[in-house]
Amino acid sequence: MQSRFDAMATSISLILLLLLCARLTAIAIETFLPPLPRLECRSEIEKPNYTYRFASAFGLKSAPAATTKSQAPARKQASLKGYILSMTAIGTPSMAIIVKNGKSRLVSVGEEIDGFRLEEVYTDRVKLSKSGREYWLSMKKKKAAETIETEVGEKAKKPERELIEQVRREGDTFFVPRELLSEMHDLKKIFRYISINPVYRDNRLVGFAVSNVKKGSVFDKMGLKKRDIIEKIDSKPIKSESDAFAYFNRLEQLNSLSLTIKRGKESKELKYEIF
Repeated sequence: MQSRFDAMATSISLILLLLLCARLTAIAIETFLPPLPRLECRSEIEKPNYTYRFASAFGLKSAPAATTKSQAPARKQASLKGYILSMTAIGTPSMAIIVKNGKSRLVSVGEEIDGFRLEEVYTDRVKLSKSGREYWLSMKKKKAAETIETEVGEKAKKPERELIEQVRREGDTFFVPRELLSEMHDLKKIFRYISINPVYRDNRLVGFAVSNVKKGSVFDKMGLKKRDIIEKIDSKPIKSESDAFAYFNRLEQLNSLSLTIKRGKESKELKYEIF
């Protein structure tokens, strides 16, 4: 029995001695040899952007849908909603009256209204552009009742010829009935009686040249002649078409107006009193 115990003690001592030698060898290697590079293991599979709950694996709950990055809100597109095409006039330049919030604006080709540039003018529609996109604005068709009402209203007005006859002249001052100006707030009528063209010098607008005046028309009665160049309105130089059209837009509100014209080599001022 004693001999068996001695044999076991000898085996245990031998095992402990081997473990001690292995530990001492490891310490010596770490001390005297350079450290081994550390290896990392990375997964090529992207981390899912949603969690898959344990309960959903057993059909207890539906797995949540994968979340996506919030998309940028769509850019709001321009719209002609609220704009009304009141009238068009094809000429040099072609123009249109566009109404927004009850206010009328006379716009010629190349000019802008609220960032919309007028590109083309037709009898019943116009083409505008903004930020590289095209927009069309058409006239609304009048209903039968509106047409009848308009015709009745026109019949109630004085004949245009009668109004023209009321224009009188005293020197270079002309007296014009206000009702006639209301009639002239119609581009189609204007271009039936007069033709004008913008005049540029050094790429700068300096006025409007009168290329034709219908004899007996309101413009003939107001002293304008063929080849006149309108250079100023109320003594202010015309620097853009907008300058002239600004007066046109508020023509019915004016009590007086003056035009500085160049006729040949002579410059003269025509004055108009509105009654």
